[in-house]
Amino acid sequence: MRQRNEFNQIMAAKVRSVLSKQKSFFQNKYSFEIPDAKEFDETVCNKIRQTERLTILFQIVRNGLNQSDSVEVNAFGFRRYNWMDWLITVSCLLTVIRCGILGRNTNDSVSIYLGDPLFRVKDGHVLLLWISVAVLVMYLFREWLLFLEAKGKFKVLSVWSICCDGFNPVDLQMNELNTKRFRFTIYLVSLTIYWIMLIIPLFCTLLSFSLVLSNPLMYQNPKWAFFALLWSPTFSFSLAITFFAIMGFGWYIMCSLYFHLYRLRDLIDCADFLLNNSKHGLFVEKDVQLFCSKVIQNLNTFEVASHKLRYLLLWYFFVISSGSDFDLFLGTIIRVYDSLFCNLLATGSFSILLSVGIFGLVFGSFITQLDRLTIRLHQLSCRNKLSMQSVSKVLEIMDRAAGPYNGIKIGDFLTLEKQFFILFIAENISILMLFTVNIGPLLH
Repeated sequence: MRQRNEFNQIMAAKVRSVLSKQKSFFQNKYSFEIPDAKEFDETVCNKIRQTERLTILFQIVRNGLNQSDSVEVNAFGFRRYNWMDWLITVSCLLTVIRCGILGRNTNDSVSIYLGDPLFRVKDGHVLLLWISVAVLVMYLFREWLLFLEAKGKFKVLSVWSICCDGFNPVDLQMNELNTKRFRFTIYLVSLTIYWIMLIIPLFCTLLSFSLVLSNPLMYQNPKWAFFALLWSPTFSFSLAITFFAIMGFGWYIMCSLYFHLYRLRDLIDCADFLLNNSKHGLFVEKDVQLFCSKVIQNLNTFEVASHKLRYLLLWYFFVISSGSDFDLFLGTIIRVYDSLFCNLLATGSFSILLSVGIFGLVFGSFITQLDRLTIRLHQLSCRNKLSMQSVSKVLEIMDRAAGPYNGIKIGDFLTLEKQFFILFIAENISILMLFTVNIGPLLH
């Protein structure tokens, strides 16, 4: 009996050893480990620097996160051009003029020498005119961004540049938990934008060449095919630059907004800590005054940033989203021209709309957190007897958070409220319906 028990124990030990080896093998081969804080810090910082270098390489901004208030314009008030600026300008203007001429042209010889990608395609002139307008508008948008940077208007975007050297809770003015959440959010946003910007050249090349290669005349008219393929790199380069401007600058805005959002969440955690102390009789009025001063300082910083970026936000939410709606309409509902081109067009426009929609979610979350902060301050003021100085600071914050101007200004007359994301979806659906009802029959 004793020998049998020893034998069973030996067999059980061998089975556990085999299972342990198998488990470690599958863990090493098919699973991943969450890196420690220092290792993940380096990973996120490297990804931020890589994305920043891409935005500088493609001339979305000149200085990246090292923005300043210094003015870098010439004596005539214009920014200084380098060789990349001239290349982009010439390429975009050639695309605008070429597509504009082809959109109004009826001569086959002109279409052949200008490499009309929609040669003898029904309703092709409408698409060419739309491409001409879209490239022109986005080129002007890019020039506007670089002009504002040269005037020193983008220092508000470098508020989170301290993250390039690591995510230190003391430097970020956040607690450990909010620092980790902020770091992970920045990593996801930077990783997504980084890969999108790497894919954009391939995407635009496919979009450009699909117009030519799917044309039935590709193999019937070699002269037209030669000129069409010759013009395609210029066209794809112009499209890529416009996409870079939208996505690259959106990365700066989104990361800056997340920085302010997580600072606000940290303030709410501080308010919860003060409430918890007041329950246990550890209330100190000086802590409330310091807390209110910190809240006012952070709100002032955010309002300055939103005020300086209000016209850019207006551009994103209305001009770019409306253009993406029209592209989505052409690619999914009208299915103009070739299926490959339509699918690429719909994918690109949907990605831009999704990015703008995420802006709306961030705005709504910020205002929701501001409402929560108001509730915490109200609870603090009700549970404790405060001096007039403390009460005035509390009332100032509550008035700014819950007053008639609750929201984020875009432009001079519009305010984004926390229901904006729902309204944004409804607005885009209604715009697509209007396009379908009014423009669809004309194109068909």
